[in-house]
Amino acid sequence: MDEIGQKLRNARIKKGYTIDDLQQITKIQKRYLIAIEEGQFDHLPGDFYVRAFIKQYSDAVGMSSDDLLEEYKAEIPNSQPTQEAKPEETKTRSIKEESNSFFSNLGNYIPQIIVGIVVLVIIGVIAFGMVHRNQNASSVTIPKDNTTQTTKKTTKKTTIKKTTTKAKKSTSSELTVKESSTEGTYTITNAPSSGLKVVVEGSGGQAWVQFSEGSNTTWQQALSADEKKSTTVPSDTTTFSIQTGNVTNTKITIDGKDVDLSKSQSGSTIVKTLTFNIEK
Repeated sequence: MDEIGQKLRNARIKKGYTIDDLQQITKIQKRYLIAIEEGQFDHLPGDFYVRAFIKQYSDAVGMSSDDLLEEYKAEIPNSQPTQEAKPEETKTRSIKEESNSFFSNLGNYIPQIIVGIVVLVIIGVIAFGMVHRNQNASSVTIPKDNTTQTTKKTTKKTTIKKTTTKAKKSTSSELTVKESSTEGTYTITNAPSSGLKVVVEGSGGQAWVQFSEGSNTTWQQALSADEKKSTTVPSDTTTFSIQTGNVTNTKITIDGKDVDLSKSQSGSTIVKTLTFNIEK
């Protein structure tokens, strides 16, 4: 038996808990609790759940999860995604240098720009005076045809009404999220061109969540009760998935619309992968 698993098992026995008792307290499946005690971390759903489940186990039996994870950090898989900041800093510096160079060069042409503007203003004034003089010289009084004007006004009103009706119809399309015949698979229609705002929340308890766009993992985190994590999915994304280690304590909102997870939450297992396909 692995040393960290032995420590957790001894703490559980000292508390007087059985595996079944611990399953009710932590909401972690019995087979995963046994795998932790046996040190068989490869039997868990993924590296992310190893740290999350050990933390939940140790808190339930009265051990310090932070001290335990720090003591055995060499044995516990680390699933935190790495971030590269240097390329972004290089891009920012390059943009600033280009901007400074542009304004520096622009200052050399300011006198020529001012002269050009003055010349254009003078030409405009002369042209306006000539046109106004020609209009006064050739003006002829023509009787107004009220019938024609009335017809034109009526036509304009009709056109405006039609345009307004079309505008209302075009804005009537709203985003919809509908579960397909396959459990855990959803279809999103009428997605906005600005992207989708997806909010994942730990509802009523802790939830372990991994968010992926296509085949790339965007983030993964253990959400406590009422803790929210917001993500904006780009408009060019066609599919994203949310893997949760506790679907009964998971709530998902897409652009302000709650996703119906009742079918997934009523299943026999709490570990679920929810897939969302975006129709263009």
